[in-house]
Parts: sequence; C-alpha cells; structure tokens
Amino acid sequence: MKLQLKGKWKSLRRTMDPTTLTPVLQKERALATRRAGKLAERKARQIIQEGMLPFNADLTEHIKGSDKPLVDTGTGIFQAITSSVVSDFEVFVGVLRRDRFYDIAESLHEGVTIKVTDRMRGMFAVLWQASEGRRDPGTLTGRAAELWARRQGGWLPLNAGTTVIKIPPRPFLEATFSSPELKKQVKREWDRAVDRAIKKNARKG
Repeated sequence: MKLQLKGKWKSLRRTMDPTTLTPVLQKERALATRRAGKLAERKARQIIQEGMLPFNADLTEHIKGSDKPLVDTGTGIFQAITSSVVSDFEVFVGVLRRDRFYDIAESLHEGVTIKVTDRMRGMFAVLWQASEGRRDPGTLTGRAAELWARRQGGWLPLNAGTTVIKIPPRPFLEATFSSPELKKQVKREWDRAVDRAIKKNARKG
C-alpha cells in the first residue's frame, strides 16, 4: 500500500515551521498584549463613568454636585489610568505610583477613613457663615475658597458628633478585570494575533 499526500502540504509545513513562525508570532503577540491593555483602560473609564455603588454621601454630593461616585475626580483618574506592557504575556493596567493621582485612586478604590481635624471643622464653619451671609466670601482662602467657588451657598457646619469621614471602597479596577465582556475582547485579540501570524508567515513562504 502506498500513501501519497496531495495538495499544499509543503506550504503548510513551511508556514508552521517554528524557525519562521515564532518571530512573527512574537511580534503579533506583543501587539495583542498592548491592545488588551488599551481595552482594559477603556473599560475602567467606562465603569467610572457609569458610577459604582454606594452613592455619594450628602456632604460629598454637595461638594461635587452629583451622587455618582468618582465624578469630581473623574477627569484626573481618567488621565492617570494607563497601561504598560510588562512582557509579551503580561500588561500592567492601573495608576502608577509615581502619578500625582495615585493616592486619590488608591483611596477611592480601597476606601479610607479620614479623621476630622479642628482645622477641617473650622473650614466648614466659615463656609456655613458665608452661606448665612455672616461672612464675606471674598475673605475665604485655601480649600474653603476652592469649595466656595465650586458651590456658593448651602454649606452647613459639621455635627459635633462627626469625628471621621468614611469613603467606602469602590474597586473600579477589580470590576474591570472581572468583566466578562473584557475577557472576551482580550481573548479575541489573542486569537486574531495567532491568525495574523499564520497568514503573514504563509505569505512569506
């Protein structure tokens, strides 16, 4: 019995030859990893835009003008979210420690408890006085002036029993990485990378 293979078997063998396919695949794989990072960046920004529970507390809503978390710092966090290829198989997505928004992003992601200081209590007191017409807003300075410029009026003093301000965790990056939609997109990028590498090597052969 004699077995004879017909068709473009030699072409297939050349196409799948590791010595020529591997360099092409490495290049396509690196590009796919970079694109996966960009996809994760966009997903993180989408999650921030859509808002994460719990909603902002009354004080935070008054300061920011919205009950949606991350709205006020959204622009800064949007700018700070980045991706960086670590290797062909790994990409960093998040906020770099050296970025000036890192501490804000970490606090919003993990949550934080802020102790109310006398200075903080005094700031809200003068904002309240300005709201009541008992203080010229033009005399406000520092953070008080900044907050007044954002919202002129309606400020109240902190209650005597308020000793801490709690920012609950809103893990927008954790939600990003667990997104089924993102996982499908990343897998599709890798599948396409392999497909492109094989087609390019076939054309070269």
